Amino acid sequence: MLRLDWRTPDSWAAAVLADPIALLSDHAHCELKAASAVQSLIVTYPDRQALVMQLGPMAVEEMQHFNQVVEVVAGRGQALRAARPSPYAEGLGKAARQGRKDLMLDRLLVAGLIEERSFERFELLAEHAEDGELKHLYRDLMISEARHRSLFALVARNYYSRAEVERREQELRAAEAAVIRVLPFEIRMHSGPAPAPVHDDSDPIAEVEECA
Repeated sequence: MLRLDWRTPDSWAAAVLADPIALLSDHAHCELKAASAVQSLIVTYPDRQALVMQLGPMAVEEMQHFNQVVEVVAGRGQALRAARPSPYAEGLGKAARQGRKDLMLDRLLVAGLIEERSFERFELLAEHAEDGELKHLYRDLMISEARHRSLFALVARNYYSRAEVERREQELRAAEAAVIRVLPFEIRMHSGPAPAPVHDDSDPIAEVEECA
């Protein structure tokens, strides 16, 4: 099973929960991109029967999750906000090797890492959310991410040795951690850590005395 080399601090969850519609909109677009990524793998490698058979149902499920999130947004009288480029996905894409044989492995493992990161963050969101509907939604999505996060590595093992998969997993985990830990904070699923609060250590009484 995939692991992460950098853990999201709890402060991230508290910060993104300040604007749930922005977070839900971003995740809805993430679900669309996940469905598209799985479909692209199938289109690119249609002769890899295990890949097609194991990933096909996931594309359907990602679209179901998209609809689930959209229903919550609409139920709050809101519409989805516009999609934005993802520095996180772009950074992971740059870590993938481009040779045809290597690229398939890397695409599978990068997809698994994104699911792993999403699982970790939904777990945090479910823990910190005070809104009952959102807490339930985040738990549902967390459960599905738990199923998805190891599936890509299992698919890869139909075509690559366990040692090769595990070695490349380790390299890509390091690359993923290097990308996400330095991203700027935004209210979206795959942003960097929330900024630390600014503490004012000045003494207001002393300031008044100096001005007197």
